[in-house]
Amino acid sequence: MFSKHPKGLIAAALANLGERFGFYTMMAILVLFLQAKFGLDGKSAGFIYSTFYFSIYILALVGGIIADKTRNYKGTIMVGIVLMALGYLMLAIPSKTPVDNQTLFLAITCIGLFVIAFGNGLFKGNLQALVGQMYDNPQYSAMRDSGFSLFYMFINIRRPWTTWYSNFKSLISNSI
Repeated sequence: MFSKHPKGLIAAALANLGERFGFYTMMAILVLFLQAKFGLDGKSAGFIYSTFYFSIYILALVGGIIADKTRNYKGTIMVGIVLMALGYLMLAIPSKTPVDNQTLFLAITCIGLFVIAFGNGLFKGNLQALVGQMYDNPQYSAMRDSGFSLFYMFINIRRPWTTWYSNFKSLISNSI
Protein backbone atom coordinates (compact mmCIF):
# COMPACT_ATOMS: atom_id res chain seq x y z
CA MET A 1 0.00 0.00 0.00
CA PHE A 2 2.78 2.46 0.88
CA SER A 3 5.48 0.94 -1.35
CA LYS A 4 5.11 3.46 -4.21
CA HIS A 5 4.88 6.48 -1.93
CA PRO A 6 7.61 8.58 -0.29
CA LYS A 7 9.04 7.02 2.87
CA GLY A 8 7.98 9.97 5.02
CA LEU A 9 4.29 9.39 4.34
CA ILE A 10 3.96 6.65 6.96
CA ALA A 11 5.64 8.77 9.64
CA ALA A 12 3.49 11.78 8.75
CA ALA A 13 0.30 9.71 8.80
CA LEU A 14 1.15 8.16 12.16
CA ALA A 15 2.08 11.55 13.64
CA ASN A 16 -1.21 12.98 12.41
CA LEU A 17 -3.09 9.97 13.82
CA GLY A 18 -1.51 10.55 17.24
CA GLU A 19 -2.24 14.26 17.22
CA ARG A 20 -5.87 13.74 16.20
CA PHE A 21 -6.27 11.03 18.84
CA GLY A 22 -5.10 13.44 21.55
CA PHE A 23 -7.15 16.33 20.17
CA TYR A 24 -10.45 14.47 19.91
CA THR A 25 -9.98 12.76 23.26
CA MET A 26 -9.38 16.19 24.78
CA MET A 27 -12.45 17.63 23.08
CA ALA A 28 -14.59 14.76 24.38
CA ILE A 29 -13.62 15.04 28.05
CA LEU A 30 -12.33 18.58 28.64
CA VAL A 31 -15.53 20.08 30.05
CA LEU A 32 -16.13 17.05 32.26
CA PHE A 33 -12.52 17.22 33.49
CA LEU A 34 -12.83 20.93 34.32
CA GLN A 35 -16.10 20.41 36.17
CA ALA A 36 -14.90 17.41 38.18
CA LYS A 37 -11.39 18.65 38.94
CA PHE A 38 -12.13 22.30 39.67
CA GLY A 39 -15.85 22.33 40.46
CA LEU A 40 -16.54 24.75 37.60
CA ASP A 41 -20.08 25.34 36.43
CA GLY A 42 -21.04 24.59 32.83
CA LYS A 43 -20.67 28.20 31.72
CA SER A 44 -17.11 28.59 33.04
CA ALA A 45 -16.00 25.19 31.77
CA GLY A 46 -17.63 25.92 28.41
CA PHE A 47 -15.78 29.24 28.19
CA ILE A 48 -12.42 27.51 28.73
CA TYR A 49 -13.40 24.80 26.22
CA SER A 50 -14.44 27.29 23.55
CA THR A 51 -11.34 29.44 24.12
CA PHE A 52 -9.15 26.34 23.71
CA TYR A 53 -11.04 25.30 20.58
CA PHE A 54 -10.74 28.80 19.09
CA SER A 55 -7.03 28.91 19.96
CA ILE A 56 -6.40 25.64 18.11
CA TYR A 57 -7.60 27.19 14.86
CA ILE A 58 -6.30 30.75 15.19
CA LEU A 59 -2.85 29.53 16.21
CA ALA A 60 -2.72 27.35 13.08
CA LEU A 61 -2.51 30.67 11.20
CA VAL A 62 0.38 31.74 13.43
CA GLY A 63 2.07 28.36 12.90
CA GLY A 64 1.75 28.72 9.14
CA ILE A 65 3.25 32.21 9.23
CA ILE A 66 6.17 30.98 11.35
CA ALA A 67 6.84 28.04 9.02
CA ASP A 68 6.62 30.24 5.92
CA LYS A 69 8.98 32.84 7.38
CA THR A 70 11.56 30.30 8.52
CA ARG A 71 11.03 27.92 5.54
CA ASN A 72 11.66 25.13 8.06
CA TYR A 73 8.50 23.03 7.97
CA LYS A 74 10.05 19.94 9.54
CA GLY A 75 11.54 21.95 12.41
CA THR A 76 8.25 23.78 12.99
CA ILE A 77 6.38 20.46 13.08
CA MET A 78 8.88 18.97 15.54
CA VAL A 79 8.63 21.98 17.86
CA GLY A 80 4.84 21.62 17.67
CA ILE A 81 5.01 17.95 18.65
CA VAL A 82 7.27 18.74 21.62
CA LEU A 83 5.01 21.59 22.76
CA MET A 84 1.89 19.41 22.54
CA ALA A 85 3.63 16.73 24.61
CA LEU A 86 4.64 19.32 27.23
CA GLY A 87 1.09 20.66 27.35
CA TYR A 88 -0.37 17.20 27.88
CA LEU A 89 2.22 16.57 30.61
CA MET A 90 1.14 19.80 32.32
CA LEU A 91 -2.45 18.54 32.33
CA ALA A 92 -1.32 15.21 33.74
CA ILE A 93 0.18 16.70 36.92
CA PRO A 94 -1.28 14.53 39.67
CA SER A 95 -3.46 16.20 42.26
CA LYS A 96 -6.48 15.45 44.39
CA THR A 97 -9.95 15.79 42.94
CA PRO A 98 -11.20 18.39 43.66
CA VAL A 99 -7.92 20.26 43.95
CA ASP A 100 -6.85 22.04 47.14
CA ASN A 101 -5.43 25.13 45.44
CA GLN A 102 -7.95 25.76 42.66
CA THR A 103 -6.35 28.97 41.38
CA LEU A 104 -2.88 27.46 40.96
CA PHE A 105 -3.98 24.23 39.32
CA LEU A 106 -6.53 25.96 37.08
CA ALA A 107 -3.78 28.35 35.93
CA ILE A 108 -1.47 25.39 35.21
CA THR A 109 -4.30 23.70 33.30
CA CYS A 110 -5.04 26.81 31.22
CA ILE A 111 -1.34 27.32 30.46
CA GLY A 112 -1.13 23.64 29.48
CA LEU A 113 -4.12 24.07 27.16
CA PHE A 114 -2.47 27.11 25.55
CA VAL A 115 0.79 25.18 25.07
CA ILE A 116 -1.18 22.34 23.43
CA ALA A 117 -3.01 24.82 21.19
CA PHE A 118 0.21 26.57 20.17
CA GLY A 119 1.94 23.24 19.48
CA ASN A 120 -1.06 22.14 17.47
CA GLY A 121 -0.89 25.38 15.50
CA LEU A 122 2.74 24.70 14.63
CA PHE A 123 1.91 21.11 13.71
CA LYS A 124 -1.49 20.91 12.04
CA GLY A 125 -1.33 22.86 8.78
CA ASN A 126 2.39 22.44 8.28
CA LEU A 127 2.21 18.66 8.25
CA GLN A 128 -0.20 18.74 5.32
CA ALA A 129 2.13 21.15 3.50
CA LEU A 130 5.05 18.81 4.15
CA VAL A 131 3.09 15.85 2.74
CA GLY A 132 2.38 17.95 -0.36
CA GLN A 133 6.09 18.73 -0.71
CA MET A 134 6.89 15.01 -0.66
CA TYR A 135 4.94 14.67 -3.90
CA ASP A 136 6.69 17.59 -5.65
CA ASN A 137 9.33 15.04 -6.67
CA PRO A 138 8.47 13.89 -10.25
CA GLN A 139 8.99 10.28 -9.14
CA TYR A 140 5.95 10.57 -6.82
CA SER A 141 3.83 13.31 -8.42
CA ALA A 142 1.41 10.88 -10.11
CA MET A 143 0.65 9.36 -6.68
CA ARG A 144 -0.26 12.66 -4.94
CA ASP A 145 -4.03 12.00 -4.75
CA SER A 146 -3.68 8.46 -3.42
CA GLY A 147 -0.99 9.68 -0.99
CA PHE A 148 -3.33 12.26 0.52
CA SER A 149 -6.09 9.64 0.63
CA LEU A 150 -3.82 7.35 2.67
CA PHE A 151 -2.74 10.26 4.86
CA TYR A 152 -6.33 11.25 5.67
CA MET A 153 -7.37 7.62 6.10
CA PHE A 154 -5.25 7.58 9.26
CA ILE A 155 -7.32 10.45 10.66
CA ASN A 156 -10.46 8.37 10.22
CA ILE A 157 -8.87 5.22 11.64
CA ARG A 158 -8.48 6.92 15.01
CA ARG A 159 -12.21 7.80 15.34
CA PRO A 160 -13.53 4.59 16.86
CA TRP A 161 -10.44 4.25 19.08
CA THR A 162 -10.82 7.76 20.50
CA THR A 163 -14.44 7.13 21.43
CA TRP A 164 -13.64 3.73 22.91
CA TYR A 165 -10.66 5.07 24.87
CA SER A 166 -12.61 8.02 26.30
CA ASN A 167 -15.46 5.77 27.39
CA PHE A 168 -13.06 3.20 28.85
CA LYS A 169 -11.17 5.85 30.86
CA SER A 170 -14.47 7.20 32.13
CA LEU A 171 -15.62 3.77 33.26
CA ILE A 172 -12.31 3.04 34.97
CA SER A 173 -12.16 6.39 36.78
CA ASN A 174 -15.79 6.09 37.94
CA SER A 175 -15.23 2.60 39.35
CA ILE A 176 -12.24 3.60 41.51
